[in-house]
Amino acid sequence: MKYYDGSELLWSIEDVQAQADNLDIELNVEESENILTSTFKDNEYLMQLINEMITDNIIKYNDER
Repeated sequence: MKYYDGSELLWSIEDVQAQADNLDIELNVEESENILTSTFKDNEYLMQLINEMITDNIIKYNDER
């Protein structure tokens, strides 16, 4: 089975800390790691959004051929 491996799907603790900084909230490394993990772990909403985008791209691809 093949998987997509793209740089735009990479998120780091630094991304979490940058967002926290924008909100004027201090987080330590462990807190940032926990937030990052919980954001992606079992995230049905995120999976649904990606699934909808795949569907949209299938339709677009089909219309263009």
